[in-house]
Amino acid sequence: MSMQKGINPGRLKHKIRIMRYTSVEDELGNNHDVLAPYKTVWAEIRPIRGKEFLEYYKNTNEMTYKVTIRYTDVTEKDVIKYKDRQLQIRAIVNPLEEDYYLELMCVENKDHSVEEEESGQQEDDPQDEP
Repeated sequence: MSMQKGINPGRLKHKIRIMRYTSVEDELGNNHDVLAPYKTVWAEIRPIRGKEFLEYYKNTNEMTYKVTIRYTDVTEKDVIKYKDRQLQIRAIVNPLEEDYYLELMCVENKDHSVEEEESGQQEDDPQDEP
């Protein structure tokens, strides 16, 4: 019995942006890492579980997602940007080791977000077009 290769492309209905850390120099000549847009891909985003816990005497919310994308060069250091949310990649699964699609196990911590690189470009959002 053979397994079917691939996924239904209709499931990949969310446009996400893969953000990668890059080193930039500020006006004083200091280098610091910021998130910069790396690649835009279509994905399926499925919530897996959510939890709420006490961290440093403060309630913290955390959601876990499974993000499915076509095979590409993504690492655990990258960050997924979907709308106004940032998802930290915890694990990358390559089902059947076929290099056809990837399942990214991501965590959204609602109280922590990473600074993004300032850009003068207008983001293209297909939902804003008339």
